[in-house]
Amino acid sequence: MDLAKKINEVWGLLNETALLLRRTVLESRFAHQVTVLRVQLQRAPANPAMLQEVQGALVELRKQLRLAGYDLSMGKYTLIFDGFRNDDCINAGFNRLVLFMDRSGSLYWKTGEENHLMLASMLDRMLSKSPERIIVDMHYLWFLWTKTTLILSGSATETAEDYRRLKDHAEADSLLFLSRIKGLR
Repeated sequence: MDLAKKINEVWGLLNETALLLRRTVLESRFAHQVTVLRVQLQRAPANPAMLQEVQGALVELRKQLRLAGYDLSMGKYTLIFDGFRNDDCINAGFNRLVLFMDRSGSLYWKTGEENHLMLASMLDRMLSKSPERIIVDMHYLWFLWTKTTLILSGSATETAEDYRRLKDHAEADSLLFLSRIKGLR
C-alpha cells in the first residue's frame, strides 16, 4: 500500500473511532488517548512507523469497545425517540415491539401483529423458562427502521413515565443500546 493511501486509512480510522466514542459513555475515558493519537499523526503524518503505532493503538481501543459490548458496525445508525403513536402508524410502516430489560441491561424483545399485551405475554412465557433472568423494565413500543435510523415511539399501553425512562437510558449510551438491539427487524 502506498504511503498516501495508508495515511488516509489511519486518519479515517481515527475519525471514525472518535465519532463512535462520542455516542458512548466511555468518551471521557478515551478522549485523552484519541487526542494524543491525533497529535501524533499531525506531527509525523508521513512516518510509516508512527502510522503503524497509531493504527495499532486504534485497533486496540476498538477491541476494548467491542469487549465492553459495543457493536461498532452500528455506528452508522441513529436512534430517534419520536413520541407516541396509535395503530394508524402501521400504514407508515411501523411495527409493534415489546421490549424487556433485565438487571444486567440485556434486552429481550418480541415483535408481531398481535397487540402489545399479547406480545408481552408471549415474551414473558419465553423468558420464564430462564428464571435467573429478572426483568426490571417492560416497554410497549412502535418501531421503524429506515436506512440508517431506528425510530421508537410509545404505544397506548406505554406510560409516559416508562417511555421517558427508556428514552433517557437509551440516549445516555445510544451506541450500546443499538448494539444490544441490533437484531431487531
